[in-house]
This record gives sequence, C-alpha cells and structure tokens, in this order.
Amino acid sequence: MDISRESCQEDELNRLFAGACTAQTEGRFAEAEKGYLLLLQSFPDAPLLHYNLGLVYYSLEDFSKALREFSLAHDLQPDDADMGFNLALCLKKTGDITGAIDVFRQLLVTMPDHTDCWYNLAGCYREIHDDSQAITCYSQALALNANYLPALNNLAYLYHRQGDHEQAAVCYQQLLALRPEDESAKYMLASISGKTLDCAPDVYVRSFFDAYAEGFEQSLVDGLGYDNPRQLYSCFARCQTRKIIYDHGLDLGCGTGLAGVAFQDVLRVLDGVDLSANMLRQAAEKECYSALYQDSICNFLQTATCNYDLFLATDVFIYVGELQQIFSSLASIALPEALFCFSTEYLEGTGYCLRQTGRFAYSSDYIRTTAANTGWTVLAEESTRLRKEREEWLEGRLWILGADSRVI
Repeated sequence: MDISRESCQEDELNRLFAGACTAQTEGRFAEAEKGYLLLLQSFPDAPLLHYNLGLVYYSLEDFSKALREFSLAHDLQPDDADMGFNLALCLKKTGDITGAIDVFRQLLVTMPDHTDCWYNLAGCYREIHDDSQAITCYSQALALNANYLPALNNLAYLYHRQGDHEQAAVCYQQLLALRPEDESAKYMLASISGKTLDCAPDVYVRSFFDAYAEGFEQSLVDGLGYDNPRQLYSCFARCQTRKIIYDHGLDLGCGTGLAGVAFQDVLRVLDGVDLSANMLRQAAEKECYSALYQDSICNFLQTATCNYDLFLATDVFIYVGELQQIFSSLASIALPEALFCFSTEYLEGTGYCLRQTGRFAYSSDYIRTTAANTGWTVLAEESTRLRKEREEWLEGRLWILGADSRVI
C-alpha cells in the first residue's frame, strides 16, 4: 500500500495512525511497527511517528533501532521533554552513559523539578561508579518527592556501600516507615545494627540481583578484580583425589554463569539454580548449562529428584548464613565420591556472623565443624583474595569437601 499526501484522505491517515497506536498499546508490536513505517513513507519528518516507533522498538528491546528513532524525533522536536527523556534512557541502554548524562542534564535545565530525570541521572552516575554524584541526584529526587521509594532504596544502598552506616540507617528507617513490610530494608538495617540473623531473606537476594544483573558481571570482574570461579577451579584442579570428568554438576546460586564457564570442561552435565530471573538469563547465554532453575537453594535441594557428583557455590554463602541445612541436603543427594567446591568470606575466630556490609562471613572452625556434622570431609582449605572493597582486598577461603571419608 503506497500512501501519499495526494492520494490519501485525512480520515484514512487518521485510521492508520489510530490502528498503529492501538496495536502498540495492546502489545501487537509488529503490527504497530508496520503502521508507523507506512506512515513515515509519506511523513518522514513527523517527530511523533519516529517517537512512537522508537517506543515500539524499546518495548521489543531492540535498543539500537529505538535509539535511531528517538534521536530523529529529538532532532525534529528538541523541546519535547518526553522525547528527550526516552532518548536518554535509550542512550543508557546502549551503553552511552556520557551521552545519557548530557541529555538528562539538558532536560533538567528547563525542567529542574523532573523527579524521574533526577532519578535516572543518578542511575547513570552509579553506572560509572560516581557515587558522590549519584547520591546528590537521588537526594534531589527525594527533595522533590520524599516518598519516592526507589530513590530512597538506592540512596540507602549507596550510603551503605560507602560505609556511611549512620546515613544508611536513616534511609532504611525511612523506608520502613513508608513500607513496614520491606524485608530487604529490615535485613540491611539489622546488618548495620550488628544483629545476628540466620539468613538473608529471599526477597532481598532476588530483588538485589534482578536490579543489578545488567552490568553486574563487568562491574564485579573489571571493577573489583573478582576472579573467584577461576581461583576455585585451580584449587579443585590441585585436589589429587578428584575425577577427570564428573557426570552431573549443580551450580548453587549460579548468577551470571561464571562458575559454569570455569568448570564446564570437567562436567558432562551441569545444572544451575538461582533466585534471580535476570541473572539466569545471563547464565543461559553462557551455553554451559543443561538446565537452569529459578528457586532458592534450600527449596531446590529439598525437592531435587537428581543426584550429583560435583557441587559448586562461588561467592554464594555470603547471602546464606547458617549452612547446616544446605550441607545436609547436599549430602543427601550426593553420589559416591562427590565433591563440594565453594568459597567463603573469612571470619577470624569461631562461628559465622552478618557483617555491616550485609554479607555473611565464616570461620574455618565453623566450616570444618559443619562439614563433619553433615557427612562431608574437608579435602582442601586455601586462603584467597575474593575481590576489592573500597580499594582493599577482601580475604576469603576456598574449600573442597568430599562426600566420603577421605582426608587432606
């Protein structure tokens, strides 16, 4: 159908535009795309058509095409705040953080009370690890709307990460005043207050990693020097009683799949389990897992129908706490001569504790005692540097346990 200004009546154009808008609203994006592209043949300089088409591509997560359309719309109508705002969002999605910051800043010159703009600008600064600017922007968003829960939550997190526990506690208390059922805020406030808890709530782990899955791996590896999976594999490789190939492995809290990549060559089949759907999507892209399950570790182990001969848990128990149940559950589904490879944050002394960082640390005595009480034998314990925290290396331990009576 070739539409031109001469051959088409106004009502026909309106019908076509309305149909594309309806299709877009109802999620029939291919139909909407077709309608907008058809209209653009006759009206290539119509900013609204480019903008709506950009929204279609954004919904389809085709961010490169969305960026093209938003850029055209913004060039044609630079004073439109919605077009500028979505352009900035798309720039961030495509990795142009500097460009996104520039557009958000331009919008705020004329619209200084744009709360969402301040909030998303803060997210850009977080992306480039400029926490000071991010804190300023989140604070500005909250000055405009004191009940803006996402800004308050992220501000609490940044204060907490910086070690400003007093300001973090204030934010968590404000969160709980607005949302008393917030288990994540309760957990983080408990960690700051020095309270002893047995575990991190599932909702905290799920929401934390769902929110930061995008860019998490790059930030952890490149920004914090994280190399735990490779270190754990090297420890495993030095274990003289290990098998050459394992039949069925289970990666506990598999995250983005870094441990799967490190161990895939010694496994015929590898499954992974994680609470975060967004992390599991990234793990699937590694193409080293036969099956991936969205579940808590404890629930998955209690309902598992398979037996395994290799268990992995890299940087996972920092969000677990008490390990007796997990160790027992693993022993119950372990094949003969199974190995259990994992890492922990190191705690001097005895027992385990929830640190002010919101992570759990474990003493060597606690791991050895728990292993002995649940049918595991310690085959290896090695000191390691887990990752950087405020420019200092965090001390940890690498562990290899065996499911039979072997000794170091």
